[in-house]
This record gives sequence, structure tokens and C-alpha cells, in this order.
Amino acid sequence: MEIINSINDIKLQAPTAVTVGSFDGIHLGHQQILQQLKEQASSCECLSTLVTFHPHPKQVLGHRVELLTPLPEKLPLLQKLGLDVLVIIPFTHEFSKMNYRQFVQEILIQKIGMKKMVVGYDHAFGRNREGSTHQLQELKKELDFSVTIIPPHRVGNELISSSRIREFIHLTQMQKVAQLLGRPYSMLGEVEKGEHRGTNLGFPTANIHPIHEEKLIPQNGVYAVDIILEGQRYKGMMNIGHRPTFNFDPLTLEVHIFNFSGLIYGSTLEIIFKKFIRVEKKFASPEALKKQISKDKEMCLKI
Repeated sequence: MEIINSINDIKLQAPTAVTVGSFDGIHLGHQQILQQLKEQASSCECLSTLVTFHPHPKQVLGHRVELLTPLPEKLPLLQKLGLDVLVIIPFTHEFSKMNYRQFVQEILIQKIGMKKMVVGYDHAFGRNREGSTHQLQELKKELDFSVTIIPPHRVGNELISSSRIREFIHLTQMQKVAQLLGRPYSMLGEVEKGEHRGTNLGFPTANIHPIHEEKLIPQNGVYAVDIILEGQRYKGMMNIGHRPTFNFDPLTLEVHIFNFSGLIYGSTLEIIFKKFIRVEKKFASPEALKKQISKDKEMCLKI
């Protein structure tokens, strides 16, 4: 997959079939769009091309974002899907003022060489998201490109969308999240020094600092997780919260890796969320907390 980080760097040797969007999550609905994109590209000997934006448009426009897949996490997922080209347009306030017609004509057609466009049923783009599928259908006649609109994708009765997946993460329904994503939810974190409270309880933990600040962190509580460290996969459990038994610390992410020992400060871990175990609570004593952690571990080992 060729990655282009500037509109001015586009020098493609063939026409393109294009889809446009943030594609946060690269969930099963997104994957359906990208599969159709590849099929459309193949039918016209075009390059399958995803046009996306960085930073996320909402960030630039002053909104708080909680991303399922920040750009560095998105890239390997897109690589696996076999696209030909990824165009990452730097999103700025000035760029946000471009209307949908300008975007299609000046960027997609003149710069990227679009012959076919593939979009989801609810697609909207351009200034104030004025460019809907209806506008595209009108514009295609004038500018001579085809439009394929992909219908909504469901798992069972559940309509797949990035916002719905975020809702399930907030509800701690991690197995439901995995169904809609097509894989378990995960995050990358760097191990930093903590206060060794887990070690004092007999459960040494790695304190985790999320690599990407805009990453959506699941709700507070205890989770059964897998941990990828230096290519090896381990079972473990993760606590997200304020450690109320110890007088409420700032938000802390801690992971206890089963059957592992060693110093890993500065290492990067991938934490894969499998199941929510219990809510965070204050215990009467460290000893009572230790007993509960032992029960948590037994439960996590069975998952």
C-alpha cells in the first residue's frame, strides 16, 4: 500500500476508485466498503484508494474525540486489507471551509484521478457535511464518475457504526464490541514506573501510559485481557480506575501479566480486551483487596 501524506505529493500512474472518510475502527461495516472498493477498482483497472484526514476533523474544529483507531493503529489494519493507495490529507481550519463540490472536483478528480467512488449509505463530507449521497448522485453526471452506495451492515439485529461501538465500550460490553469490529478492542501503552502497590499485594503490575492521547479508554473496572509483549502473548488482567482503597489516585491503568516476571519499564504493550470482570470499588483493607484480586485472577484465567 502506497501512503501519500500530502495532496501535492500525489503522482499516481493510473486512475482511481476512491472512498473517503475517517474510517475510525475499521469495523466490519468499513471492511465491506473497502472490499467493494477493491472490486470496483479491479473492474476498471484502477487503483483502490482510501482518502482520509489527519488530525481527525473534529479535533481541528475544537471537539473532544475518543478514537477507536488513531492513525498509527489504523495503518497496519489497512495494510492487511490490501488497498493500493492511502491518501492522508492534513486537515486544517482552512481545508474545513472547502465545500463538497470543490473537494470532489479539485481533489478527488483533478489530483487523485477518480473514476469511481464507493461510499456508505450515510456518507457526508465537505463544509458542514453538506455533501450527501444525494449530492454525489447529482454531481456524478456533470463530472463523469460513477458512485456505488453501500447499504448498512448488521451483525444480527445490530447496525454497525463507530458510534455504536463506542457506546458498547462505555457499557463495558467488550464481547459485543469484538463482534462489530471483527476483532477484540485493543490499545497500545508504554510501561512506566508506578508506586509498587501491586507488588506489595503480591500482584505486580505494569503501569500503562496510553501511546495515543485521543484513544478511547474503556470504563473503570477490572478486565480480562491478553497482552502482547515483544511478540509473545500472555494472559492477564487490567484495572482501570482511581484505586479507591488507597485514597483515590489519579486515573491509573495497570496490567498484571500472568506467569511473567521481569523489568519492562519503557516497553510498549498491546492490551487486548476480552471481558469486563467487575466494577471498581473501595475495599475495607488492602488484605480484602488482595483476596478479591485473587478471585479476579481465577476468573480471568478461565477466559
